[in-house]
Amino acid sequence: MSIIRKIKDYYKRGLNSNLLFTTPSHSQGNFIPEDLKYVLGQNFYNSDFSEIEGFDNLRNPSGIIKDILDKLTEVYKSKRTFLLTNGSTSGVLAAVLSLLKDGDLILTARNCHISVCNAFILSGAAPVWIMPEYNKQWDIYTQVNPEQIELNLNKNPEIKAVVLTSPTYEGIFSDISTIAQICKKYGVFLIVDEAHGALLNFGAFKSKPAILCGADISIQSLHKTAGAPNPCALLHISKNSSINPETIQSALNLINTTSPSYPLMAAVEGTVDYLNSQAGRVAVEKLLNSISDFKTGLNENITCYEGNNDPTKILLKFKGKSGFEVSEVLNNKYNIEEEFSNNLSMLFITGIGTDKDKLYRLSNALNSIAKETADSDKLTSSSEFDYVLPKPALPLREAYFCSINQENITKLNAKDALGKISAQTLTAYPPGIPIIMPGEIINTQTIALAEKLLNHTVFAVFK
Repeated sequence: MSIIRKIKDYYKRGLNSNLLFTTPSHSQGNFIPEDLKYVLGQNFYNSDFSEIEGFDNLRNPSGIIKDILDKLTEVYKSKRTFLLTNGSTSGVLAAVLSLLKDGDLILTARNCHISVCNAFILSGAAPVWIMPEYNKQWDIYTQVNPEQIELNLNKNPEIKAVVLTSPTYEGIFSDISTIAQICKKYGVFLIVDEAHGALLNFGAFKSKPAILCGADISIQSLHKTAGAPNPCALLHISKNSSINPETIQSALNLINTTSPSYPLMAAVEGTVDYLNSQAGRVAVEKLLNSISDFKTGLNENITCYEGNNDPTKILLKFKGKSGFEVSEVLNNKYNIEEEFSNNLSMLFITGIGTDKDKLYRLSNALNSIAKETADSDKLTSSSEFDYVLPKPALPLREAYFCSINQENITKLNAKDALGKISAQTLTAYPPGIPIIMPGEIINTQTIALAEKLLNHTVFAVFK
């Protein structure tokens, strides 16, 4: 039986048929502040249960939750798929915690989410950083070169795992199939943060899901493009991986709440059921067609990024205007907010809830702005920024725990902080990629990037 069916059956019997002296203490909506009733609705509270009789336990599923996991496993063609109610972050943490121990080396692309870095702090795993390719014409990081993966695995035989982000925040895919073959050749695990790829299983995309390309583990955020509420997500283990699902369950039990949200678990189930239905697959196809029509209808002064990318991430730039300039007009004149802008480009994230009318309104606004620059000779130039990886001076885990003691830290302006050891993590949101982490030496590129993305000029450093 499903969670949704179980909750519906409970409704049919009457919410007060069983007298519950359990959590949550609102007693299935007997108490709701009026403002919250307006915002969340009566049904949310009616659906919010604890692990009462018949409702199973996410930490050790044996009933309806196990049934859902079995169904998810079948849908995603995995060895095991896990339901996550606290985002892809929990999946990333669990993946690293289950495979690595203190001091183990892990090869990691620097455009990773901050959750990857936090996993290193928790596990004690030591990152070997590599840089993805950088496109100066768009001011974005793109794919990770497979040759770079092999070069580093050959150079560092002690590396136990590789973790990559694909698709990236901007939707760029790496060649996971080739990278997976390289990882198998060297006997290391491949973890793919696929948070932005939750629709890949249900439509005609330029890349297949990571676990079907040979990755051992992938993590997907259902809320990013697939229509589920924050922070619904999934963790998948490939059928061909040697990873024991019980080790993942144990790691999840270390970090997950013991009181998972039944409304969110029901949302995961309902979202995947819909996506896997005929109606859901038609909806994904309709979305992709609508995006294609949207791009076709754009003014000639607007260029869309076209490469090995996910089309649901619309990355575009204007002739004659920076992304920042267009963003200001979109926000103030048209009441349209993009996901992200930089000096060169703009990112618009779409998903299962993005209909044709919404894209039509965006198209009209962008075309109107583009017409204003039709006669402009100004061209958006390529980025001159050249990021250089900060050198580590202390292990990440050691530096983090040292930074907890404020007596070890002082704050300096950018000029005086140059060459000092960072005692803080600076992260740009969106998308949550770290600029500097504890234990790394602050360089000129770090300072420039922090000022550019965060307007940050004061740094916490070790004395």
